[in-house]
Amino acid sequence: MHASKTSILLAGIAIVSIPATIAIAKVTNDIAPLEKTPRQIMLDGYQGDGRPMDDIGSNIPYGDLSAFDKITTIGAAQSPDVPYCDQRATLLETLDHDFAESPRVKKAVGKNRSVELWASSVMGTWTAVYTRADGVSCVVSSGMGWEQGDNPVALLHREGILPAA
Repeated sequence: MHASKTSILLAGIAIVSIPATIAIAKVTNDIAPLEKTPRQIMLDGYQGDGRPMDDIGSNIPYGDLSAFDKITTIGAAQSPDVPYCDQRATLLETLDHDFAESPRVKKAVGKNRSVELWASSVMGTWTAVYTRADGVSCVVSSGMGWEQGDNPVALLHREGILPAA
């Protein structure tokens, strides 16, 4: 009996395919889905309305960002219940890469500190960034709904980040 190369090839494929198909069919998913998303787990650690540092009191003057000056741990070492702070270049690279955000306005707030608004018309996101005198930047606030032509200074005032003009 003489077998062609095609017949041998097809037989080989069948020999490999059948056990593989059976093995795949017997795979079960023993991993239970998470009861909560990682974001929800992080938020559950927060106090108040789910925003970090709400427990610093309501006596803080409008536009006072000094609470961010007290954050000592930055980057990946931070606890999830502390606003994200990192070296300025790292934080801004993340905003550009992950959210396609670019700078819209930068305002000096004294003592070698500044507040910036980064936003993306493509993603519709915005992020307010406070940069301390030591060069560390912190995310002060963020949101959705940014559109081309929005007033970045008005948004920073509305969020309570810049004092009323």
